[in-house]
Amino acid sequence: MKKLKNIVNGWKSYIINDSVTIDIAKKRASICADCDKPVKGGFEILMPDFSIKEIQGLKCSVCGCPLSTATRSENYNCPLKKW
Repeated sequence: MKKLKNIVNGWKSYIINDSVTIDIAKKRASICADCDKPVKGGFEILMPDFSIKEIQGLKCSVCGCPLSTATRSENYNCPLKKW
């Protein structure tokens, strides 16, 4: 249930695109961009991430979450403990 709450929180933050969340997401995205776990996902069509291009269309191969929403979820933590 907690994972679902984090996913919903990430989607909400993605849609609202507030400046505080986007700053956190950009810091997290730079870490994800250097990681070897992101893979191409099917999310780019639904969620073109124009504000954070380095993770656009990618998902985490460890947890399966789209990075555009995972990086924006306040309470979500990287499964590899990188952020």
